[in-house]
Amino acid sequence: MKTRSNGDATQKWWDELERLARILGQIGPDEVCCDGLSQRQTAILRVLVASEGARLTDLAALSGITPSAMTRVLEKLEARGLVERVRGGHDDGRAAMVRVTPAGRRTRKLLDELMRDRTRTIMGAIPLKERAEVLRALQLLNNAIENAGCCALNAPVERLTQIKEQK
Repeated sequence: MKTRSNGDATQKWWDELERLARILGQIGPDEVCCDGLSQRQTAILRVLVASEGARLTDLAALSGITPSAMTRVLEKLEARGLVERVRGGHDDGRAAMVRVTPAGRRTRKLLDELMRDRTRTIMGAIPLKERAEVLRALQLLNNAIENAGCCALNAPVERLTQIKEQK
């Protein structure tokens, strides 16, 4: 049985995590700044540049989405001329790999410049003597989220079912 203070602590964490999610949505690239690319598309473009030549299924796993969701995003990026899919690039002739076009590389560079500027602005709002502590706290939070096993994009229905069964 949960104590009242445990429930209060959980609510405070929940409130702050929701607030963080809203704020992070504002920090990241948006459709207005990035030639109409969604946040997901910009994030996947970054993964593609870092993992060029990887198979579609591997890219999906790296991005934390299903292969079918990755295919939909790639179709949109391909329609904009930012990437191209190449079949038969691996031993398995059916497996597609993705290449980033020169236009995709230029867009990625612009996105990186935007995010570096935004990061510098955020860092500037944190007192210099507290920056290392804040960075350490961010690393700790990211590690906790990754290790908690609750937050994978591909598993929310399974987790919700487990939660429902526990009640």
